[in-house]
Amino acid sequence: MRLGRFQRWEIAVLLAGLLLISQSLAGEKSRESVLAGSWYPENPLQLAKVVDGFLDNPSDVRLKAKNPLRALIVPHAGYMYSGSTAAKAFRLVRGMDYKRVLLLAPSHYSAFNGLSIADVAAYQTPLGSVPLDQVAVRQLRRSPLVSAHTEAHKQEHSIEIELPLLQRVLEPGWKLVPVLVGQMDDKVYPQAAELLRELVDEQTLVVVSSDFAHYGKRFGYTPFPLNDETPAKIQQLDEDAIERIVAGDAKGFLDYQQRTGITICGYRPIALLLHMLPASAELEQLAYQTSGQLTGNYGNSVSYVVIAASAPTAIAGSQGSDRHLSSEQLKRLHQIAVVGVRRAVLDDKHEGEQLLRNLPPELERPSGAFVTLKKDGMLRGCIGYIRPRDPLFQAVLKNGGNAAVRDRRFPPVTPEELKGLEIEVSVLMPPRPIAHYEAFKVGQQGIILTKQGRSAVFLPEVAVEQGWNREQTLTYLARKAGLPADAWKDGAEFEVFYSEKYAAPYGPSHETAKE
Repeated sequence: MRLGRFQRWEIAVLLAGLLLISQSLAGEKSRESVLAGSWYPENPLQLAKVVDGFLDNPSDVRLKAKNPLRALIVPHAGYMYSGSTAAKAFRLVRGMDYKRVLLLAPSHYSAFNGLSIADVAAYQTPLGSVPLDQVAVRQLRRSPLVSAHTEAHKQEHSIEIELPLLQRVLEPGWKLVPVLVGQMDDKVYPQAAELLRELVDEQTLVVVSSDFAHYGKRFGYTPFPLNDETPAKIQQLDEDAIERIVAGDAKGFLDYQQRTGITICGYRPIALLLHMLPASAELEQLAYQTSGQLTGNYGNSVSYVVIAASAPTAIAGSQGSDRHLSSEQLKRLHQIAVVGVRRAVLDDKHEGEQLLRNLPPELERPSGAFVTLKKDGMLRGCIGYIRPRDPLFQAVLKNGGNAAVRDRRFPPVTPEELKGLEIEVSVLMPPRPIAHYEAFKVGQQGIILTKQGRSAVFLPEVAVEQGWNREQTLTYLARKAGLPADAWKDGAEFEVFYSEKYAAPYGPSHETAKE
């Protein structure tokens, strides 16, 4: 039997209610809607009808760029004002199977530094529950830039207003990373951009929530008097800002905001997005509207703009993803690994002390690292740190010794075996969560699987050496974690990382290490 649209809505609402009950029973906190009944309808069927009405309205908005859509800048006023404009943006992703939405928004009610994520498990709207991507949130919370400013989130509308639209356009199963962007200086923008950039894989959409110029005494912004020229002057004020955004000029945009005082409430999230985007990104304006046009009253007018960003590849990894150690630095790390092996096998704590002096700063920065030993092409030991723990040179030194005598799968390496070893050093970039296992690039990235308190990791080269495809790699990874072979298909969490590798026989590096 084919269900009508209203029947499907009723089923969706029932399922949303059951999910809310299950979350409550599980003790998880949800951020309840503060806009239902005011900024948009409280009744779920009515809300779905209103949103679908915006989305179904014919529009000539089309992306000129041929590359995939990566990010959207959309307005966040009440639906009666900006809903039709915002829908022009979200119509572009209708029916798409994004697994994660990174939503960057301004704080209207509380001032704080850096980024803030509400300490909740989900956001509620009348259309149901939007779960947070807890893996990504935990990753972000490791940074001192990220906190949870409770007061900032209580009444904030800039995140919630976008959610019913996203709920109606995206295929079910996506998760949310809701970030309020606070005060930042010029040094913090690149740091925050680097932190967030690695979340934006092929299956992640970035949404920046912002209105543009707020003109009028109500907003404390009247750079020119109210007269017949006001509409044109407001539009010019906005267009000069849009020009800098579309050019990808973060500095120019921030300078313009500072110089004119233009009341773009989300200017910080917009600037952060511009810092995140790769040089290959194309930005284009798709829509423009003002509340003055809608009401006929420009005494207090807010501007609504849609801007889209497209790029040939995912934002993740587009900048700063590779450490790019020099060949000499990698060779020196290999020598340090040899020293670690010899210290453990020969019980000589002072072996190679000269090699550990006057190191370049790149080798003293904390980093994850693995040391792998092979004999006659077969694995003889492999131990390492996935996440940055020690300075890189110390991680390689320790794990060289650990791989030689502390890998429980093998007996300790003997002095007689040393000359027959091949020693491989892998320097790991910080892991980042991916929204879905399909975003895992087999042979290019290492992968970490976590489920039911168990986890396992493969370095990038494992799949290449074994000739595995994605499904085979994940199957063996699940088995390595002590889980059923198909455990990766549902309920598992994944992180990926890049690495740089240097492998060489024991002999040449040992000779250099003794000098």
